[in-house]
Amino acid sequence: MNDRSREVTAADIAQLLRGIEKAAQRVGYSLDQVLDVTAITTATGVGPDRVRALLGGAEPQQPPRESKARVEFYRQMVSQRLDLLRKRRADSSSPEGDSYRRIAEELGLAHTLIGFLVKGQRSAREEYSRPLERFYGVEHGFLSKLEGEALADELEKIKTALLASALRQGFLALGGEQAALRHSGGEPVTMEDLVAALDDLMARKGIPHPTEDGDR
Repeated sequence: MNDRSREVTAADIAQLLRGIEKAAQRVGYSLDQVLDVTAITTATGVGPDRVRALLGGAEPQQPPRESKARVEFYRQMVSQRLDLLRKRRADSSSPEGDSYRRIAEELGLAHTLIGFLVKGQRSAREEYSRPLERFYGVEHGFLSKLEGEALADELEKIKTALLASALRQGFLALGGEQAALRHSGGEPVTMEDLVAALDDLMARKGIPHPTEDGDR
């Protein structure tokens, strides 16, 4: 499926967790308060038990070196994650979620192919996996990232969001209320928002922008 996934170790995850803990403390939270296992599972497709284990120091699973075992490893990974996506749409009339036929009709694929993918009997090529990810509204890589890579990417997002919150608090403390509060709506603050807020604050305080200084 994806033999070029980067290898993430338990040490890498531990380092990310230390960074998240420091960022969380800056905005008045503990590590446990900012790590939502259910939300991480939803974002990554990694089961909650594995998320807990990985956060607790377990080594992420790596695909076997032997060719046939490697293929089977990726097939089962895709099967598990597709099953998770289908169950998100489950209801009393369809406890397993979307039928193979409905998915196939939406994507223009054969329903037998969808069945093979869900059952772990077929490898998911890019031309299958990307449309499936778009259909379910998940990020590219949901079906192909190894658990360590998927978790590391999600932890990076959590850390970035916390750092953005800490920076926004800093703007408020420095008197940049108008600039900081402009980005206090429902959407998370982005780094682009904060750069714009910094520019506004520097202009208000009459501080020359570094690039302007360098042009003189």
